[in-house]
Amino acid sequence: MHVKLSTLAALALTAPFGYAQSSSASASGAASSGSASSSSSGYIQAVLGALQSANLTMLASAAEKIANSTDGMMLLSSLGNGNKTVFAPTNSAFSNVSSSVDLNNATLVTEILAYHILNNTWSGAAVATSPNHTIARTLLNMGMYALPGNKSAPLVLSKMSSNASDFMIVEPMMNVTAMGNGTTAANLKIYIIDEVLMLPLNVSGAAMEFVPSLAGVVEKAGLLEPLEMAEAITVFAPNDAAISAVMSQVGQLNSSMIQTVLANHVINGSIVYSPDLSSGNYTSAAGEPFKFMTNSSGTYVMSANSTAMIVQSDIILNNGVMHIIDGLLLNTMSDPSAAASAYSSGINNQMTMTEATGAMTAATSAAQTSGSGSSTSGAAFTRAQLVSQGGMGSILLGAIGAVVGGAWLLM
Repeated sequence: MHVKLSTLAALALTAPFGYAQSSSASASGAASSGSASSSSSGYIQAVLGALQSANLTMLASAAEKIANSTDGMMLLSSLGNGNKTVFAPTNSAFSNVSSSVDLNNATLVTEILAYHILNNTWSGAAVATSPNHTIARTLLNMGMYALPGNKSAPLVLSKMSSNASDFMIVEPMMNVTAMGNGTTAANLKIYIIDEVLMLPLNVSGAAMEFVPSLAGVVEKAGLLEPLEMAEAITVFAPNDAAISAVMSQVGQLNSSMIQTVLANHVINGSIVYSPDLSSGNYTSAAGEPFKFMTNSSGTYVMSANSTAMIVQSDIILNNGVMHIIDGLLLNTMSDPSAAASAYSSGINNQMTMTEATGAMTAATSAAQTSGSGSSTSGAAFTRAQLVSQGGMGSILLGAIGAVVGGAWLLM
């Protein structure tokens, strides 16, 4: 990896335009605007030049490609506003990107680059020790990745030991290492990484990755689009082994019961990452309370008399998060009124809550193990709730249980 880190430090000589703009607040409106624009342009050119000099030429080229688009220029300009952390993929990392990813698509490239930038200065000291996670918001909050309340898509961070300076970006299929203390350049903390980070999965992507057989059934039923239009969801997805272990019990349930069981694996209206699992009160889409317990062996989720361990947490979705569990929560009870109330308060909280731009550190000990999972969004987010959500919610929620339930009955 031939990266000249010292050349990035040359950015320290270039004042971030956000700071330059504030220092000239006494100027007239027009003059201030022109100065800010000039400072912004100069800062962006300095960043691009430093990337080129550091032999991060493909990253620099990607940044140059988006400079002529509205979203791209907004992203590049935002680099100068306050401290940022940048994960900079090497040329080799860009070369290894699948040919199916169109790096000439300015919108896609803008989204990819935005997912490599964090607000604030991050180092290993602020990152939780594995198996715990830290949730760090990126600048990706555009298009299909915009979350309720204008929240941005997060990265999942962790480190191997409490005194480690290196830390990992935890992705669904692999971990990407940010080495050492990075390089500080002006207002940027830059870490060179050997992979281009994968954008958050949508529901169909997650289903095909972890449960391809279920994904095929859902796709044939034409339900992927309405599933992907849902907002603010948390899914506790039983893995394939969990489903196989209870097939005889599931076969004794009618379709309505199966829909309720599936709904008891979903929090609708709230995105709950692992740091918050044990610190909040959460109600399922069927209206049943979740309980969580953490001990030396891991973190467990409970619904009625069923308990399962979280074996892979924080799989980031474009509209929420998925946690893979090792057992089916076989709870056939429901409370439509509680479900409707939980959705209303959950989505309102998502819309209005504010977050610090610093660390959100995990207090859970969910194990990070590989393996297949089952992405199952519950059906009966309850009839009362369907009315409150409107037509699309009705189409989405009524259909999910029918197809997922059918999928299980066919197995």
